[in-house]
Amino acid sequence: MRAEAYSYRDDAAVPPFDDTRPIVIFDGLCVLCSGGVQWMLERDPKGETRFAIIQDPLPQSLYRHYGLDAAAFDTFMVLRDGLPYTRWAGVLAAARTLPQPWRFLGFAGRVVPDAIGDRIYDWVQRNRLKWFGERQACRRPTPSEMSRFLVGP
Repeated sequence: MRAEAYSYRDDAAVPPFDDTRPIVIFDGLCVLCSGGVQWMLERDPKGETRFAIIQDPLPQSLYRHYGLDAAAFDTFMVLRDGLPYTRWAGVLAAARTLPQPWRFLGFAGRVVPDAIGDRIYDWVQRNRLKWFGERQACRRPTPSEMSRFLVGP
C-alpha cells in the first residue's frame, strides 16, 4: 500500500486525533489480537505505543481512508509517522515500537521477503478466530490503560 504521510489529516471523514505516537489498530473481538495487545502493553511500560479498536469509529474512518474494509478486518494496521503499515509490514512495524530486544526483531524480520511474510500473515489472519476464538464483547482498556488507547465516543 502506497500512502502519503499524514494524508488522513486532509480527509474530512477522519476526525482529528493525536498521532504523535505509533498506533496499533486491532480487532477487539479477536482473542489472538487482544492477547497480542496485552503482550505489547506488558513489554512497553513507558507507553510508546497506543492502541485503537477497529470496532470504534475513528479506526474505521482510517481504514476507509486507506481503502481497507474495516468490517472484513483482513489486516491490522500500525500507523506510525503518518504512514500505515499492514500485514507483514505491520507486524514488523509493531515490533519496532517496542523496547529491545523486540525492536531488533522488527528490523531483523526484514530478511523475510514481504511476499512470504504476507502469505504467513494472511494464513494466520484467515484462521485466527477458528484457532484462538472470539470474545463476546470488545476488549476495552482498563482504567490504568486509558492513556494508551484511542477510545471512541
